[in-house]
Amino acid sequence: MKDASKRQIETGRSSAASKSPLGRALATPYAGYRNLVERIKHSKSPPTSRLYLRARNLKRNLKGRRLKFVSVDNAIIWTLEWVKSFPHSYDLVVGIPRSGLFIASLVAIKLGQPLTTPDLLQQGRFWHSKKIKNRPDVGNIGRLLLVDDSIDTGRTMDDAIETIRVVNPDVKISRACLIARDESRSLVDLYHEIVAPPRIFEWNLLHRKLGSHMEHGRLAVDLDGVLCDDTPEVADEDEATYLERLQSARRYLVPAFEIDCVISDRAEKYRPQTEAWLADNDVRYQELIMRDQLARHKIDCLLRLKPDMVWAGNWDQAQSIWHGTRIPTLCIDRMTLLS
Repeated sequence: MKDASKRQIETGRSSAASKSPLGRALATPYAGYRNLVERIKHSKSPPTSRLYLRARNLKRNLKGRRLKFVSVDNAIIWTLEWVKSFPHSYDLVVGIPRSGLFIASLVAIKLGQPLTTPDLLQQGRFWHSKKIKNRPDVGNIGRLLLVDDSIDTGRTMDDAIETIRVVNPDVKISRACLIARDESRSLVDLYHEIVAPPRIFEWNLLHRKLGSHMEHGRLAVDLDGVLCDDTPEVADEDEATYLERLQSARRYLVPAFEIDCVISDRAEKYRPQTEAWLADNDVRYQELIMRDQLARHKIDCLLRLKPDMVWAGNWDQAQSIWHGTRIPTLCIDRMTLLS
């Protein structure tokens, strides 16, 4: 009831403000400003679009919302450093699937201890060296390390601990995550790096569209060099061979989610073969833009689309896109984010 009353009071204040002389005087200019922003946002003019995207990037930076990328290499180096600082020895390492298992596996290797998950622990199942004669006994584990890759609310760890307590109520559990943020680091006993959102982890790249706290943004992805191997230009060979290469291209990084826009340098006349390949390889997408639709340059296309992120196949292309648009651009061949 208090919340409802508070909302009524706030609504009343807002209504009163809009009816005040000052509120009425400001309403028209503000509405004009919002309309102008919307027109710029949806403009197809390259200069106007470039201005909008640069302003959007500046706003993100001023608010401390620059997109960050953590690579697999980063995670491995950090984990190896982190293990050296552990204050206790542990009888068992428990990784929270799926992302936590990646980090937990590295930790278990460095500690020389068995590895399991909360569910497998209930079944008395572990991964451990065959050279270790004594198999872990669930009931006699004194201290275990519960590991995840990152932490936000702590609910996932709470659920994992409940599962563990079913089989061993008295075990001492240390909560550990490799990556935390300022608001969540107090929820764990051990952490190594503070990485504020929005952020993207390479090991989740194909499962989370734009990373933590950017789930609903628009993503544009290169076809060749990202979704499949690079395909040479048709001028380099006869057309029959080129078509065969298009149809037999090796699948590379195909996300589990729907891509907003797939961009290809292939000519429009190869759309049927390209669409067939995308369907055969379970690529879900809303729009496919090919060379004949790219105007003078791929950058012109991105200025019109204004996605929140681009995946580019190679470094030169990624640099060109970033400098020409200020759209955060992930270079796939180097796994480096320009933002």
